[in-house]
Amino acid sequence: MWVFDPTAKLTDFDRVPGLREAWSEMINDAYETHLYGKPNDENLSALEELRLWGRSDSDLRVYNPASMPMPTTSQPKNVTWSALPTSFDDQFNTVREKLAFLDARQRFPRKPEIITRIQDEYCEWVVTRNEENKIAKVIFTSEPPEYYNFLFDYSPESRNFLVQLYREITGVSSIGLNDLTDAKGDYNWWNRHNNEYAVHMQQPNNTLGAQVNIVSRSSILRVNKLGDSISDALGLIICAGYGDPNRQSDPRIGHTVNTFVRENRFITIENPVGLYMSGVDWTGWITPDKTDARNFWTVLRGSHAPNPNQSYIVRASYAVPGDKGYTVSDIKIGGEPIEFGAQIASRINVRVAVMVSDPAQLTSPRPIGCTGTPPKQLPLNILSLRGERSNLRR
Repeated sequence: MWVFDPTAKLTDFDRVPGLREAWSEMINDAYETHLYGKPNDENLSALEELRLWGRSDSDLRVYNPASMPMPTTSQPKNVTWSALPTSFDDQFNTVREKLAFLDARQRFPRKPEIITRIQDEYCEWVVTRNEENKIAKVIFTSEPPEYYNFLFDYSPESRNFLVQLYREITGVSSIGLNDLTDAKGDYNWWNRHNNEYAVHMQQPNNTLGAQVNIVSRSSILRVNKLGDSISDALGLIICAGYGDPNRQSDPRIGHTVNTFVRENRFITIENPVGLYMSGVDWTGWITPDKTDARNFWTVLRGSHAPNPNQSYIVRASYAVPGDKGYTVSDIKIGGEPIEFGAQIASRINVRVAVMVSDPAQLTSPRPIGCTGTPPKQLPLNILSLRGERSNLRR
């Protein structure tokens, strides 16, 4: 029986009975929803869109490993990108303006009522400064909000554990459940402790659901109105309507998955499902006393591996011990002193891995047109399609 492990293979769930099993069920549901569809869900799944064009599950190459055995030839393939966002570059005249913007919390463009960390490459950070406004510490997180929402929702015991976990991560022993909820009594991604300590990601697009959706929808081959294949990263993401074309991560993930599908390979996301910091590029770092700059990087949750493509880092900090007599701001990267946490983020890589099979000895998947384009071949009523979901497994 397939089991989806907790993010980064963390062992938190061992402290509350039933959590591991329930988490696995939740990830399974995400796969089922994005790949095959869900009753009363207004969003089309990958398979439902294929069938609108007269295609079938035989044209789908991304699969849920809980419902289809993983091909024995499958190997992990990584997609990587920089943690420093590029989606806001056009707004600024100078690099300094951009770095200051990224370090601060901002209104989320699509929901202006939300004030959030705006960092949108599945890695967020907060900066702590001393009385002289020098950087004392930068905390980075790639933990998904679903992990903490799940703890809040599952049971009274897991909700109590959520509070305990917050206390352990932040070091604030006075945290209570009310500190983590909004006016409606729901878990609040933007609670003050998450704001201050970056317990988990809070930018609304930095979610596991977005990850599964991008991989699912990018697995569909696309053609333009002339019937020509669409294979470039930007063209694919605009045509299929998944993710944000202005980010580094979403187009890159989609393009990589789509390339594997065009090679007729089967793909699924590596277990555990998640997005991880893989490491830091330490080239050009200089400290005042010549100490190796990497000595001040501490992995707090997840794990670091000698091979960055096997690291599962979801929380880390960069801070200089007090007895050193200098701060993070006194360290230089490429000859420039560190004035912003974003400068460190520019040296951090984020990764997602997919398990990829050898090319299948099957007829290649058939392409469809772009999302929102009238299908060339009208399907059955969409409601009847959803009723057939149980028959659409390989």
